[in-house]
Amino acid sequence: MNASEGCQGDGHGTLARMMGRGFTLIELLVVIAIIALLVGILLPALGRAREASRAAVCLSNERQMLVAMSSYAIDQKAWYPLLPFNTAARTAWNPAPGNNRTLINQFIFGGVAGMFSLFQDPSGGVDAGFRGGPDEDNARYFSAQPNTNIPIMRGRLEGFAVLVCPNDREDNYYGLPHDTSAPAYPGLGPKRPTPPNTEKDVVSYNISYLYIAGFQQDDPFLVKPVPMWGDETNGLDVETRAFWGRGGNQTDATSAAARAAGVRPGEYSRLDNHGTSGGQFAFTDGHAELVKFNVHDYIYSSSSTSGGVNVIRSWRSQGLQTID
Repeated sequence: MNASEGCQGDGHGTLARMMGRGFTLIELLVVIAIIALLVGILLPALGRAREASRAAVCLSNERQMLVAMSSYAIDQKAWYPLLPFNTAARTAWNPAPGNNRTLINQFIFGGVAGMFSLFQDPSGGVDAGFRGGPDEDNARYFSAQPNTNIPIMRGRLEGFAVLVCPNDREDNYYGLPHDTSAPAYPGLGPKRPTPPNTEKDVVSYNISYLYIAGFQQDDPFLVKPVPMWGDETNGLDVETRAFWGRGGNQTDATSAAARAAGVRPGEYSRLDNHGTSGGQFAFTDGHAELVKFNVHDYIYSSSSTSGGVNVIRSWRSQGLQTID
């Protein structure tokens, strides 16, 4: 046997002896520790990647909604969607000379859900939203002028899945109808948002977004684009209760909703769609981005440097209404 054959034979023998004896306890513990370390390193990265993916879907949802709203505006003299007016709302929108235009009662058809559904009843009478008639076929905007039976956004979306952010884990049911006299947060108990399949499934707690109604395309009273459609809070985002009570210019000491959520008015809580990171919004010019600061102040400030809606006309915000 030559030298090379001897070495080869010795190597095979060593390997055989190692395989025969198996791992020692120390070797096994080292392997387990290495695997645990790798898992510890990879899991946070996977979590961040999953969050980034969900945030991207949310932004895509908002952009799709702006496309649908822009389609509506083309047919409505550049106005983004407005729910049909009842008598009081029409009078406020067309005031007597010397009075400022005011937008009211956009919430009476179930809030945002009323744009897509006139019979909001996903559970057969349990925790229902606005029902404009005895059944789906006979539901209408019954107190509005005109008294139409067609949701204003019907046919402008390919499906209702865009109404739900994949990060939205809970919302609250605030009763019937979804209005400003409903119980304060946390209301009547949490609900798990479910992407609607049909118009009947479209109800407030199955929608992850709020809407600030009253804007136009190329709005002449804006100095820069402002947020219009974006992440709701788990509170009741209607008029002065919007953004955890910031709409009423309340402080931490007086905003019960914000205090219950553990957040300052105008900001987002850990229970909201993207936690305390902020709210993602589609803006009046069609782009979408994450708003990290106080959303209410960004929109409604009258500071000349803020670009809010009240810069050009101090009363412009009276012609807007937040609904969710």
